[in-house]
Amino acid sequence: MIKSMTGFGSAHFDDGTYKLNIELKAVNNRYCDITVKMPSIIRQLEGNVNQEIKKRNFRGKIDVFIKFQYLPETNDSLTVDKSLVIAYYNSLKTIKDTVLAVDDKAQLEEIRLRDLASFPGAIVIEDSTLDIDKFTEILLGTLNQALESFDAMKIAEGKHLAKDLATRVDNIQKWVREIEKVAPQRLEAYRQSLTEKVKELLEEANVDQDRITQECCIMADKLDITEEITRLQSHFHQFHKLLQQDVGVGRKLDFLIQEMNRETNTIASKANNATIANYVVEIKGELEKIREQVQNIE
Repeated sequence: MIKSMTGFGSAHFDDGTYKLNIELKAVNNRYCDITVKMPSIIRQLEGNVNQEIKKRNFRGKIDVFIKFQYLPETNDSLTVDKSLVIAYYNSLKTIKDTVLAVDDKAQLEEIRLRDLASFPGAIVIEDSTLDIDKFTEILLGTLNQALESFDAMKIAEGKHLAKDLATRVDNIQKWVREIEKVAPQRLEAYRQSLTEKVKELLEEANVDQDRITQECCIMADKLDITEEITRLQSHFHQFHKLLQQDVGVGRKLDFLIQEMNRETNTIASKANNATIANYVVEIKGELEKIREQVQNIE
């Protein structure tokens, strides 16, 4: 079954030493565009994350948020960036003095050690203490759990899209069948109209029927939409077939919609009939709705 490009998935891991939280969010995009936000200590694994995501996703703007805490048994691996902490402290004092200068009655909390320790980079984990091979397994395992829930949501949305698209294509097929019924009537109407005009111009009842037949043959060739309808039927069949696939089919569906539009425009140019023209308007309206929906498919 087709998949939507929009989705959300998450997974968690915590064994007391490694604490990991991964979230995936996706919206529509023509290509597969992945943005990963992760701590610098594990930034070297960004390529692994991208590679794992691309195995399951073909299109979409995917944002990945990875939160990581490393809690070793000893504190030997933790260092304090003293100059950075002092800079944070002085900045907070400046903020406090600035506010008090404007409002000396402002209620401001005191600067706490916990606040300083929470600022980015204040406490640094030494990279050398992190078992990167072990953590890589944990990271990819957790990422795959997040991808499972991510895919589940995309597939569920894809089912709704497939149902809606199939219904709309079926509607178009019904209108095309109606056009097939009406199409032959145009030639007879043209024959009668041409005969009446010739009679009126010549002011006589004896009209050269061979000449009328010749003109009708020329017009029949101009009005013939058999090829366009045959190609449309082929596109409908391919469209339904693609809706049953579970790989990236969004671009193929988009191409088929363009081809359906092309054939419909040709039929419109050959219509020469108000009823067919009305059906064409309905078809083009439905094709536009399908085109919009296809933009959501991976």
